[in-house]
Amino acid sequence: MTDLALTFYSVLRMPIADLIHCARAAEKAGFAYISVAESFYRDGPALAAALASSTREIRFGTSVFPIYTRTPFQLAMAMATLHEISRGRIGYLGLGVGYRSRLESYFGIKIEHPRARMREYVEIIRLLLSGRDATYRGRFFQFNGFPKLVESPLNIPIYFGSSGSRMLQLAGEVADGVILNSIPTPEHIRHAKQMVKQGAEKAGRDPHKFTIASSVIYSVADDVEEAAKAAREDILFYLGYPEVNPMLEQSGFLEEAQAVRAAYRDGGKEKALGMISQRMLDSLSIHGDTARCRARLTELIKAGLDLPIIRVSNVPYGEKEKKRVFLRAIESLRNF
Repeated sequence: MTDLALTFYSVLRMPIADLIHCARAAEKAGFAYISVAESFYRDGPALAAALASSTREIRFGTSVFPIYTRTPFQLAMAMATLHEISRGRIGYLGLGVGYRSRLESYFGIKIEHPRARMREYVEIIRLLLSGRDATYRGRFFQFNGFPKLVESPLNIPIYFGSSGSRMLQLAGEVADGVILNSIPTPEHIRHAKQMVKQGAEKAGRDPHKFTIASSVIYSVADDVEEAAKAAREDILFYLGYPEVNPMLEQSGFLEEAQAVRAAYRDGGKEKALGMISQRMLDSLSIHGDTARCRARLTELIKAGLDLPIIRVSNVPYGEKEKKRVFLRAIESLRNF
């Protein structure tokens, strides 16, 4: 079996009771992780705590928490608390810069010096979880005698959520893994591995001990057109953010993506959805019946993806239908 994670992203409009039901189903189906995200709407650590309290074996990760909306102190305290609630089932802490337009518009936060800030966050979080009082002098944070959060060192792997080359290189220097954005292709996975390798070698680290994870758009249905329709919605969502441009360029889709963006801007959503070609749909998402979805996921793993994080496509469905859609996806990957 391959380790899989099921993600509940923060803007997912499903009742908490349904999320708990799906988390339990994923645990029974052999998923290794539940991965929670945070941007707006849902509070990530609170959701993770609710899910941890309702499961027994499945581990937890984050994919991802933006560093600009939480201090490293909040993140370290959340991880220490979740470690206790889950009885030691934290698998990884995924950190990212976040989408610039969203953070600056919704939160009024200006994104500056992202790589330097990410490096500092890693240093501080590890220090705060070291099992001793902490003092630190950095560029963004300076503090004295922060009381120890845990009795013994809590070594949680830290993954960087990024697609850009320089952040991937930094991850190779200081992190334990990366989480690529939700439209991975074999070309981008190979590029990411190379960038991580460069960073790891620069820091004298072993790149083979590094985890390459990625969220993946996953839309399964017996009706292939139904599956394709849901996948197109998610592709269009991600094409709206320029942060995915490196992935699109390496995969040969940047020009087409720019045309889709222009169609959305000038003609609206339906026109833009109609501009997503079959080639783009097949390359940037996993969609179709169970056999096809499992085969496509296997292709990404063979390309070097260590941990697929399943992002279930559900935009076309009403709130009361979403649990059924999630359960269908979970069952399609039972004992993968």
